[in-house]
Amino acid sequence: MAENDVTTEQEPTEQEPQGAEVDWEAKYKEAIEQSRKWEGRAKANKDKADRWDAQQQEGMTEAEKLTKRAEEAEAKLAALEADAQRRTDAAEVAEKTGVPASLLLHCADRADMEAFAKEYASETKVPAAPKAPESRVQREGGARPSTRDKFASYFE
Repeated sequence: MAENDVTTEQEPTEQEPQGAEVDWEAKYKEAIEQSRKWEGRAKANKDKADRWDAQQQEGMTEAEKLTKRAEEAEAKLAALEADAQRRTDAAEVAEKTGVPASLLLHCADRADMEAFAKEYASETKVPAAPKAPESRVQREGGARPSTRDKFASYFE
């Protein structure tokens, strides 16, 4: 064997001597202690972050506040207009293809809606009912009298 071969056996660490039982309860308590320490730090940092945000808001000019509010409103309006356009497209494709609009709303754009509607229609097509053969009377002697005509003939 070569001198540089790596052994596959793991050597025992200082924390876990070989053959010793692991005290899982102590490890659990240590983990709980660490968790509580970090929870306390997170709460302290939350308060500091809230104070920082409040200071930033106070430092903003009225124009900056209004600009930020206008940008948020424009983003919300754009999202609502996009949703309205998607619903309009779904309704138009549904009317054209006969596929329910609710099934088309998951599509990203109109082209996807049309492709989905085409595939849906081809998979759910119901074959037409077979036609009954014409009666012998209609083929040989002309049209059969209707029940109304028969009833009217009694009064003539």
